[in-house]
Amino acid sequence: SLGEIEKESPTTCQVLRLLSFLGPDQITKWLLRNLLSSKKKMNIQLSELNNTGNGMNFLFNRTFMIGGFVLAGAALILPACAKDGRRVGLCAGLAAASLLILSTNTTTSVATEQQAHDEDIKRSASISNAISAFEYEESDVAWDLLKSFSLLSVKEGKGSVHRLLQQAMRNCQTDEESRHNLIICIDALRSLWTFKPEEFESWKEALQILDHVKCVVAHALEFELDAIYILKAAQLSLEAGVFSAMAVNAFVEALTSLHLSLSLLEKAKLGRNSSFQRLKAEVLHELGRVYRYQGSYNESERSLLESLEISQLVSRKDRSFRKFVANTLHELGVLEVKKHNLDSAAQFLQRSLELRRSLKDTESESINASCAATLHQLAAVHVARKPPSLDKAKALLQDALKMCRQIGQRAATLKQLARVTIRQGNLEKAEVYLEQALELYLELYGDNKLHINIASVKFQQGALALQREQFDEAYLHFSECLRIRRHVYAYARQVGAIGGVEISGTRKSSVNANPVHLEISVVLHELGIVGFAQRRFSQAFQMLLEERSILENLHEITSHSNRIYQARLTCLTWIRKCAKELGEESEAEK
Repeated sequence: SLGEIEKESPTTCQVLRLLSFLGPDQITKWLLRNLLSSKKKMNIQLSELNNTGNGMNFLFNRTFMIGGFVLAGAALILPACAKDGRRVGLCAGLAAASLLILSTNTTTSVATEQQAHDEDIKRSASISNAISAFEYEESDVAWDLLKSFSLLSVKEGKGSVHRLLQQAMRNCQTDEESRHNLIICIDALRSLWTFKPEEFESWKEALQILDHVKCVVAHALEFELDAIYILKAAQLSLEAGVFSAMAVNAFVEALTSLHLSLSLLEKAKLGRNSSFQRLKAEVLHELGRVYRYQGSYNESERSLLESLEISQLVSRKDRSFRKFVANTLHELGVLEVKKHNLDSAAQFLQRSLELRRSLKDTESESINASCAATLHQLAAVHVARKPPSLDKAKALLQDALKMCRQIGQRAATLKQLARVTIRQGNLEKAEVYLEQALELYLELYGDNKLHINIASVKFQQGALALQREQFDEAYLHFSECLRIRRHVYAYARQVGAIGGVEISGTRKSSVNANPVHLEISVVLHELGIVGFAQRRFSQAFQMLLEERSILENLHEITSHSNRIYQARLTCLTWIRKCAKELGEESEAEK
């Protein structure tokens, strides 16, 4: 088949080789056009590189010739100075001047090349390849030809190729061909990858090529690519990790992408290169966030502190990177809030806020949004204190709302305002805030309603209904929250060992039913309280037993034991109350 395809359309064979490095599904004509466009651009760059190489050789030769003529002339016109050594000194000086000319030209060339590399790494990923009529025609030919040979299965405009075919096509390429084709794929995907966290309109398009990005960066680790392409692949993998965590709550996949990005950076061996250092700091920062989402606070802290150390070093030479230093200080503050280290949290958050306000572009929307996020977290610190400073928290949250226009941040702030107003006893206002937050999240996430932030609003709505003694409504809200969180934290279900610690065999039945995560145990506890209030004691008893099982497993595998200890104590108190209502004195005694 390949021989026949090669005779009819060599370009189609090239397309098949390129597809071998991508995901097997979600293949579109638009993808083929971008692959062909990147291939053409690569050929042009290689041609220019050859020309540049010849020019550089001419530059070196010309510089050496000039230096040689200067030295020779000096030796001929200064014979009288030979005895006192001045000719030798002058010749040496002229030689140094000649070398300085050579060094200046060479250094300028290297600096220009490095600057071009830095700009290429930071280039907007939303800039698409220019697709010519040739790419349109050739992609149509390749599409139809691959379909006719049954190498491409098409349904509703999207194609699939068999994984074994991809493996066979990779195996029949030399290492040099593989490297060349992989570079083309990297550049094509960078032109297609439009994801920007603050622009949720870009999320849907990014989802269509996410698997292609993950496949390409995985293959990039297998070959010896130039450092610039390793950095490009590492940047793609970083953004894929951010997307997986933020848009679809796929935390395991996010960790895989982020660790792959780190592996690529280690392979590049660029040491103190500024692009390398900035990218490594960003990857570690995102790793810290994802570990926090998973409740792995020790790993989160290690990643964030390493990111902070690197970013502070970079910011000494590049003051524009102070914005990223502020981001990492903010994230460390959020982590400390989760760990209930409130004084430490306030220090990190205040440092972040002061640094953000000191930046030149304080009026820009991105800085305002960042300041709003930090004000939000400072409010959370005031809410968590004992006794809570609810008025201070409310004022900070209202300031945050005035500064932020991003949908996700506004929704989070409204949700936090609802918590404050519930504790202040203003339940009607809290209900309005929660409804507004839910509307914004549904607008943001669209069809992806199984999102952790939506679950968080549902939990707050359940808490509000419980306080109003609207038990049926509370049960519905908490049940929906549990359903979403079970989906989001499914990676922690049916795990024989978590964090390197083996789970007791007698507890695995509950682990199978519920992911081992604190956010799951919290919802189960509330459902138990609702069931108790409805006098459904058997149902409440079962919910609380499941909560206890999760908490006991968490006690074995986590370091934040004080919080777990308190939760276990509260859980056992409620289990005892249920057992007494059920007349099971032996269980109550346990």
